[in-house]
Amino acid sequence: MKILDCPFIDQREKYPTGCESVSAVMLLRHFGFDVTPEDFIDTCLPKAPEPVCENGVWYAANPQHFYLGDPYTDDGWGCFAPAVCAGLRNYLENSPDYDVREVYGQTLSDLCRDYIDRGIPVIVFATMGMAELRESRTWTIPETGETYTWKTPMHCLLLVGYTEDAFVFNDPLAAKQTFYPAGKALSAHAGMGMQAAVLLPRDRFPLSVK
Repeated sequence: MKILDCPFIDQREKYPTGCESVSAVMLLRHFGFDVTPEDFIDTCLPKAPEPVCENGVWYAANPQHFYLGDPYTDDGWGCFAPAVCAGLRNYLENSPDYDVREVYGQTLSDLCRDYIDRGIPVIVFATMGMAELRESRTWTIPETGETYTWKTPMHCLLLVGYTEDAFVFNDPLAAKQTFYPAGKALSAHAGMGMQAAVLLPRDRFPLSVK
């Protein structure tokens, strides 16, 4: 069992679809940065318009690289690890003191072993309340012609710990140190493609760390 005491921000009043930015700011505040969700959303996060329909075909940018829509509204969509990491790098302006890293293919148990046990909270992508996911809208990405299918109810949280039978999150839609059953959390994280993001202080974690 290990639980990190990380700052908490509730997204529900001001940032109803801004879970990614709120999670990123909780992570930055853990390392002592004086930053607000507004700072991150307005000046750091890569953004693109929400999906639009033209002649019966839906179009939108790739949410791996852009937040789609407006995090300040109920109609925003979301984004994933590459976009959040780009926002972190924009905030840090390629600081030599920190390494922003996208992490793929690791279970929540792996992330706890590699990062939580070393005092590093982790931004993870799962579902709201660890609910079972389902496929939603499919659109075409204009730049590549590829299709993308959104999965819902997508959510971004800050992984802060674990117990014998649960994982612990600062869940911006719930509360600080929210406990979710291990099986449901593992499934929700896997269903969203096992994406995560970490911020590593280079004086403690050289680039060679896993």
